Amino acid sequence: MCTRSTLVVALACGMCCAAALGNARRLSAQCVGDCDGSNDVTVNEIIVMVSISLGNQPVSACASGDSNGDGAIEINEIISAVNNLLSGCPTDPWVLEAPSPSGNDEFGVTFIDANQGWTVGGFGDILHTTDGGQTWDFQTPSDITADLFGVQFLDAQNGWIVGADTDSTSGATIGVIYHTTDGGQTWTKQGAGIEAAVAGVALNAVAFADPLNGWVIGTSGAIAHSTDGGMTWTAQASGTDPSISINAIAFVDAQTAWVVGDTGTILHTTNGGTTWVPQSSNTGRNLFGLFFLTADIGFGVGDDGTVVHTTDGGSTWTVPPSGTVNALFAVAFADGQNGWIVGDVDSSSGMATILHTTDGGQTWGPENSNNSNQLNAVSAIDGQSAWAVGDGGTLLHTADGVNWPSQSVTTTNSVFGVAFPTTTDGYAVGDFGAIARTTDGGNDWFSQVSGTTMGLFAVSSVDPQLAWAAGESGTILATGDGGATWHPQATGTDQSFFGITFVDGDSGWAVGAGGTIVHTSNAGVIWQVQQSNTTQTLSGVAFFGPQFGWAVGDAGTIVHTTDGGTTWTLQTTGTQEPLFAITCADQNICWAVGGTQDDINPTQVILNTTNGGTTWTAQMGDPIETVPLFGVSSVDAQTAWAVGDLGVVLGTTDGGAHWVFQESGVIDALNAIAFATSLDGWAVGDQGTIVATTTGGN
Repeated sequence: MCTRSTLVVALACGMCCAAALGNARRLSAQCVGDCDGSNDVTVNEIIVMVSISLGNQPVSACASGDSNGDGAIEINEIISAVNNLLSGCPTDPWVLEAPSPSGNDEFGVTFIDANQGWTVGGFGDILHTTDGGQTWDFQTPSDITADLFGVQFLDAQNGWIVGADTDSTSGATIGVIYHTTDGGQTWTKQGAGIEAAVAGVALNAVAFADPLNGWVIGTSGAIAHSTDGGMTWTAQASGTDPSISINAIAFVDAQTAWVVGDTGTILHTTNGGTTWVPQSSNTGRNLFGLFFLTADIGFGVGDDGTVVHTTDGGSTWTVPPSGTVNALFAVAFADGQNGWIVGDVDSSSGMATILHTTDGGQTWGPENSNNSNQLNAVSAIDGQSAWAVGDGGTLLHTADGVNWPSQSVTTTNSVFGVAFPTTTDGYAVGDFGAIARTTDGGNDWFSQVSGTTMGLFAVSSVDPQLAWAAGESGTILATGDGGATWHPQATGTDQSFFGITFVDGDSGWAVGAGGTIVHTSNAGVIWQVQQSNTTQTLSGVAFFGPQFGWAVGDAGTIVHTTDGGTTWTLQTTGTQEPLFAITCADQNICWAVGGTQDDINPTQVILNTTNGGTTWTAQMGDPIETVPLFGVSSVDAQTAWAVGDLGVVLGTTDGGAHWVFQESGVIDALNAIAFATSLDGWAVGDQGTIVATTTGGN
């Protein structure tokens, strides 16, 4: 998935950006003593904490009371809870508004029919749907915080989930198993003997052949077996090297199963796992997914586009072509002919991989996911209906076997632009034509149909009804009805646009690759090219009134106009670092931000002018988190905010003399920011992230 700087560089070179990010946990202010997650502390919850401290109840009875994670509740934590009882829980300066229902990575999915399904993921995510994914509800109890990697349901009531937690004392990995008999309304921790059977491993998958007989598999070659529905577990010898992770399991009955893992590992049992026999996979690639249609026909998938196939129960495995070199993580069949494979993001298209077969796996063809997040799991119920889940809370569904619309409320693609003409009305745009809209200040966001799969990198709005979005390959879309409909506008260029601004319902400018600047004086009916006086990619643009404007871009470039863009002149900035965004409080006072992403030596740039750009002065940003900044917004000559990599938000109330770090609550890159007042602001970023503040971020 792209951050702003890599996106600009990649698209300027004519390439689409794609890079998978790891699990991105959303952080929030901790309310010690809020045992039930209601965002307040009651006297009864204080009593529970005291009871725990005396050893009368387990810490799980009030996990939020253990603020330091040491497995105990101490007097200072009780005091903190009492303070929260008296004064109220701490308020997050920035609050997560999207993605919804979750922004955590989803690792497992299962559907038992066209309506009932579950998905599990990072930080204890358990989501359930009863309407085929149109709506998803959380089923996560407060005491489940483990990363969950596998889920299986035998019917609407009986299911298991597995994953990995961390011991609060030793820091060691602990495999976890939970079981439900009421469709996920309640979950009970299982695993008598599991820690001895598979000590120190993460559990990757669970498979029950019937209500009693099942397996769990995991890292370090771990396989454990239960004959009593998961109440007790015993280890089974896989015979693999301890460095091998067992990643997936498939069965046809309580005696017959297969597992796959690292370095092409395939094991098979015909006696319930008493013995596991190696099979030759004919590949050394890591294998991550497995599915058996019958006792003879099975498929495995893995690294570098690897597909392995057997028609004789694994006595022989072949490696047919998949048509991709992307890592493949899961495979599922609805019947003997129709199946899907999901996997990593393709480096050329920027889309997560989905492969489809309609001939029983003889051939596989790509399908458009229109999503920039890695897909980790897939479940299918018939030749038309399947679900895929992945990073950043991605939830996709096909109802025709071909098209995969998102079932997230907004989008889990990277969001690059945001605009709020009022405190209630806002637009956000992103990868693959994503447009999100709110009419209540962000309490609720909903997706709009853009009519394009081009990446949208900037948006400008002058009132709740009028907005323009700009993006890939010369794309500009416009709406005059609040986004109910979006229409493409002819721009006369195929250069990608990275910035757009309108000063009223008629006059606007868009900037982009190769120094491109286009201007309209009739709301975009006609866009005309303006000479920018640079060939550097331009990433941001700001105007104060119809005459005074600035555009910023690569190599420290800033160009300025005082005549509405009839002429643009270069200004001296004193930096060669890329600049990504600019904001102007008036015709004299502006800020521009940028920097370079580098694992070893990242840079951060904040430039300020008080004379319209005749001189630009560097300002000190965040000395602790030196990361590039991708967005900036101001409301007056003293007050501005900047956002960037790793969820960084900086704010100033003294014209930039001091920039103060603000806790955004996220660790995803934030790509753009917009403030409607000195208090009300929104920032958007990777994996569909939208955060908001009503306190100016303080």
